[in-house]
Amino acid sequence: MANTVLPFLLLAALASGPDDPGPGSKSFNGRGGDIIVPTPRVEHADITIDSRFEEPAWEQAALLEAFTQFDPVEGAEASQRTEVRVIVDATNIYFAIRAFDDDPEGVRATLAERDEFDRSDDYIRIILDTFNDQRRGYVFSVNPLGVQHDGIWNEGGGGMRHSYGPPVDDNPDFLWESHGEITEWGYAAEVRIPFKSLRFPQDEVQEWGLQVTRRIQRSGFESSWAPMTANVSNRLAQSGRLTDLRNLDPGMMLEINPVLTGKRLGEYDEALALLQRGDPEGDFGLNVSYGLTSNLTLDGTYNPDFSQIEADAGQIAVNERFALFFPEKRPFFLEGTEIFGMPKQLVYTRSISNPIVGTKLTGKVGSFNVGYIGAVDEPFDEGDPNVVANLLRVRKDVGGQSTIGGVYTDRTAASDNYNRVVGADARLIFARSYTLTVLGASSHTRDPDDGGFAQSGSLASVRIEKAGRTFSYNAEFEDTDTDFDAGSGFFRRVGDTQLQGRVDYNWYGPSGSLLESVSPDLNLDAYWDHDAFWAGEGLEEASARIGSRVSFRGNVTLFGSLGASMFSFDRDAYEGLYASESPLPGAALVSYYPDQDLFQGLWSGTVGLWVSKWERIRGNVRATWSDTPVFDRGLRVPVELGNSFSTELTLNLFPTRHFKMDVGFRHTRITRDLTQVEASSATIPRVQAQYQFSRAFFVRGIFEYSAQRTGDLTNGVIELPLVYCDAGGCDARRGSDENDFHLEGLVTYEPSPGTVFYVGYTRQMEEPEAFRFRDVRARADGLFIKLSYRFRM
Repeated sequence: MANTVLPFLLLAALASGPDDPGPGSKSFNGRGGDIIVPTPRVEHADITIDSRFEEPAWEQAALLEAFTQFDPVEGAEASQRTEVRVIVDATNIYFAIRAFDDDPEGVRATLAERDEFDRSDDYIRIILDTFNDQRRGYVFSVNPLGVQHDGIWNEGGGGMRHSYGPPVDDNPDFLWESHGEITEWGYAAEVRIPFKSLRFPQDEVQEWGLQVTRRIQRSGFESSWAPMTANVSNRLAQSGRLTDLRNLDPGMMLEINPVLTGKRLGEYDEALALLQRGDPEGDFGLNVSYGLTSNLTLDGTYNPDFSQIEADAGQIAVNERFALFFPEKRPFFLEGTEIFGMPKQLVYTRSISNPIVGTKLTGKVGSFNVGYIGAVDEPFDEGDPNVVANLLRVRKDVGGQSTIGGVYTDRTAASDNYNRVVGADARLIFARSYTLTVLGASSHTRDPDDGGFAQSGSLASVRIEKAGRTFSYNAEFEDTDTDFDAGSGFFRRVGDTQLQGRVDYNWYGPSGSLLESVSPDLNLDAYWDHDAFWAGEGLEEASARIGSRVSFRGNVTLFGSLGASMFSFDRDAYEGLYASESPLPGAALVSYYPDQDLFQGLWSGTVGLWVSKWERIRGNVRATWSDTPVFDRGLRVPVELGNSFSTELTLNLFPTRHFKMDVGFRHTRITRDLTQVEASSATIPRVQAQYQFSRAFFVRGIFEYSAQRTGDLTNGVIELPLVYCDAGGCDARRGSDENDFHLEGLVTYEPSPGTVFYVGYTRQMEEPEAFRFRDVRARADGLFIKLSYRFRM
């Protein structure tokens, strides 16, 4: 009898196709609410990551099936079938994915760089809430070719890369293994995630949150195993569960990452009128990461190398009143960034500009998330003392989904030169769809350049949000006084009191209809000077905007808006600003205060189109026109009225699975309302091309040109130049004309995060006239080489 049965079972196993769950599998129907999964475990899975699923261990795996669509039609059966198997052994958790597709030729997949395919390719996303706290989860995504995307899902934000979409910080990179291949029925993928790459409690028996989602790019459809609804503000709270996880032991987690770099830099010598290159230089750096426990990690760095970070994409800086924000890209600061996320950016790690040494402690102890960063930072000016920076963040889970927390930051160069900030915040979830966020902070600053007197300032903010698929809204109040200074944070403006609100309504068409959704929205913003607000005085700025997005089948979206705004500033805000009768020294000066009626009832409009319908070309275009003030950037006040027109074009080209090109173009021009003379203009084209030979090996080139021009500020009536005078003298508000461009080339081999070899070259140039490419002068260049290896023990 046994001799008869064994061959039969063997033949059945070999004959099992994509529809056969295997004899030992138990299935869990997501649409049916069967989302609690007792964890299947074997001692040694002995699984090869090759997307073939031939190993006997897969017969014992749990099968997750019956996905539910959540976008664009919520609650409908998924348009394509997805099956995911999960199993664990002593050191890893494994996933086997079968993504069926009625049109396998329509599967979108590129051999992209890590973390760069979520807007272009189909993918499966696995979310592991290892602390089961419904606040933070690990994200592991694979496209049909097995290319990896990973990061941290952080409910409440604090690291979101995109304006729309889930709150995923995709900057952290983890060590895990994946493989994928396109098949005649769709695509298959296999994933192995070592427990060493995860932080989790030290409990003997654990329960993890588990969610799996799928995106089909050609249609924009998204589905999930555990059903999700936008009527609940927390998506992690809607996950399934992996139960009965026992005796998880990541073992000793020690990573050592030595880094060798070489460079040769060139800089233009004005006296010699040529580019002078220095001698080649070599350097050594070291990063160390040690898992103190399964939930607490200590990191250290010596002489960290940031040379592989590409230049920040150019931003339009003409007619800007406030500082521009640049995201953090440096690897040492990216791990654990979700812990430092707050309602306002009191922690901005780019304030640590060039650390000599640094240390970091991140993790979770009980219900407390803790994060600490300490660094010795080189000063901007040679001869100044080093700056010691300390950033401490603590956040406690409260109830099922809420949190309270505190933060302390300190930047100290000397006993009489420091900035310290202390703050507290809370994020409270109630009635499942409402979120209340509050924050209070106080800064204390002493600067010898300001007389050495200590100054204190305060910040307060309150925000209420209601989540909803059809109807949602938020309202926010923020107040900062003039002396508030977040030296380790980032704030575009201080000394203001702000009220902001937004209302969204979404109408969805039936499944398969040409018109998928119409989403009108209303935005209201109001700003007061801090002192004027508390004295009961009038507005400085206000705006109202109504807009809408209209989405059609096939990933085509039209959007537009119409807005009105006003500005009104007291005469005191213009103190020190004069209209000169003559540009010559000693000329008569007349205090300047423009007619405030110029800045009332200003109109603006935007129209745009976003298309991701075709496989080889996608992109968006938008145009904006507006009545806009011309601002004095020093005083941040409007000096005359202008008319602005701007346009932006982005194209993503995919000629083959290996080759990608991004083409961008931005242009803005402001003309003076009375004379139609140009007040400012900026034109920034950018081209980035990348060829991916394999998942680990690619070459990339970037060209970006920036032509930005501002005219002299005048009173706008008879073109009198504006001059600002204080105790140090008078300076005319002169314009500028900058026409520069840079080239970057990079050859990279990176089989895993932290293990990399690359050679890069960059060259910065300028010319007197924009886009003439005559009399071009090189301002600087650099050749960089890097070799590093990430040892894990």
